[in-house]
Amino acid sequence: MTDGTEEGADDAPAFDDGRRHDWPGEPEWPVVESAVEYETGWVTAGYDLVEQPDGTRKRYYWAELPSAVVVVARADDRLLFVEQYRPTIRRTQLELPAGIIEAGESDTAAAERELREETGFAAGSTSLLQEVWCCTGLLRHRRAFVFAEDLTPAEQSLDENEFLTPRSVPVEEAIDLVRGGSTNDATVEGLLLAEVEGLL
Repeated sequence: MTDGTEEGADDAPAFDDGRRHDWPGEPEWPVVESAVEYETGWVTAGYDLVEQPDGTRKRYYWAELPSAVVVVARADDRLLFVEQYRPTIRRTQLELPAGIIEAGESDTAAAERELREETGFAAGSTSLLQEVWCCTGLLRHRRAFVFAEDLTPAEQSLDENEFLTPRSVPVEEAIDLVRGGSTNDATVEGLLLAEVEGLL
């Protein structure tokens, strides 16, 4: 690899933001060149020049984001959400609590921390629903979905750039609400995964 890597680290990128990144494994198609063209500490972007099965070569562009966790938190017959304005799309969204997985954290530990920080509730029990790679035509970004229950009040602790309001929604109304309103893909996915597991 070229820029953005540290030697001897299995071609892993040298991120120094203290967060967890999941670099892809061994390629099935030969990678002739890999280059980082943009780096902010939050997102790293570049391309792989790949030899395709027919012998032609093509640049596949990617953006690398830290791994994230999405929390489906149930308190009796209600689910916890957060309402927040998203400047990127200029809309206020109703979303599941979520955030970046810090270095050294497990998926469930990150879920417990994010839930407490964003909603002011601590989880007595958490379980991993599924891990997925997101938007794989462009992103190198892994997302974990975690179910949390046995909630007790705790102290909310928002980051300096978080301006959100906790909300609760009856379990039986949650899926219809998010499908008919302003939300994001992670919220819909998290609710559907929990429903499939019989948790809603």
